[in-house]
Amino acid sequence: MCRWAAYLGEAVFLEDIVTAPCHSLIAQSHCAQEAKSPTNGDGFGLAWYGDRPEPGLYRDILPAWSDPNLKSLCRQIKSGLFLAHVRASTGGATSRMNCHPFTAGRWSFMHNGQIGGFERIRHALENSLSDAGDRCPRADALHLRLPQWRRTMPNVGAFRP
Repeated sequence: MCRWAAYLGEAVFLEDIVTAPCHSLIAQSHCAQEAKSPTNGDGFGLAWYGDRPEPGLYRDILPAWSDPNLKSLCRQIKSGLFLAHVRASTGGATSRMNCHPFTAGRWSFMHNGQIGGFERIRHALENSLSDAGDRCPRADALHLRLPQWRRTMPNVGAFRP
């Protein structure tokens, strides 16, 4: 399973949670003490909110511990609302499109786990995508549905700045 951190509070440098502490998300991704799999090396990502309504986004397919840009960004970015994710694939492809967090306009989100029997419902979900979703080849249909779901789920905006 993946590991992630979500922060909402006074603005802090992302490194205070993501990279610097001995129990940071990056340290856990490299050698987890309490997990079925001790590594989360199938990509990572950050979404953070600053002065603009849309979140910043940085994702890559490399292991988080091997990306020098991640450490530099976390040292410089200060935010009161951010998401950080390290991925351990459960069978899906390793690509930026599959690395969390995901963004859509002012929204960002991530999840952990998988949907049992997804292949049985995949076609119906993909057929329900808008034209914008169709321009994203091989994208997980659930991720692209966020803009439509937020209109029907009142608590989705709870952490929006």
